[in-house]
Amino acid sequence: MAWTRNKKEFCVLEFAKTESIVTVQRMFRTMYHTEPPTDKTIREWNMKFQQSGCLCAAKRTGRPGPSAETVERVGETFVRSPQKSTHRASRELQRPPSSVWRFMREHLHVTGYQLQLFQALNPQDHNLRLHFCVDFQQQLEEDGFAEKLVFSDEATFHVCGKVNRHNVRIWGTENPHAKMDHVHDSSKVNVFCAISSCKVYGPFLFAETTVTGIN
Repeated sequence: MAWTRNKKEFCVLEFAKTESIVTVQRMFRTMYHTEPPTDKTIREWNMKFQQSGCLCAAKRTGRPGPSAETVERVGETFVRSPQKSTHRASRELQRPPSSVWRFMREHLHVTGYQLQLFQALNPQDHNLRLHFCVDFQQQLEEDGFAEKLVFSDEATFHVCGKVNRHNVRIWGTENPHAKMDHVHDSSKVNVFCAISSCKVYGPFLFAETTVTGIN
């Protein structure tokens, strides 16, 4: 049973007054309406108070940290392959993924940088975007226009090993600003789906290179 500090103090103070374990236990039962600590426990509290002047719980040392050899092994596996996932590294190192992640962040002080996709904007694109927003806002004010809207999206699944940017990380102490090349028009499958206020269209699978309005 975990005893609170005030109950410990009560037993030690009463034992100092009465020097009787039985009396302390009887008074404890009357005071707190519960079973008192054992004879051994009360004597240990009293001894601790006499030696240290405190009944505070001993400071816990916590979980021991990893050895330098373990941290070095984790660092070496990502030096050889900075794009390696923590799950793959955990299988190679026979360590839980959470431990590998903690070693990377807390002991090696490296960060997993995510690949970003950027699209170049030409000078004329800014005006086109502005005109589209203005025209679209005006049409939304017309009755029944919102019910005619159909929102669509597509996803592409490559079979050439092209990575998923949402899952890839490049581990390092600094941003490597890495670039990744991939083959255009490689074998892939496109999935298209759309939704309106009253219906879901799809999903449709396309083997063509791109999804166009015609196909």
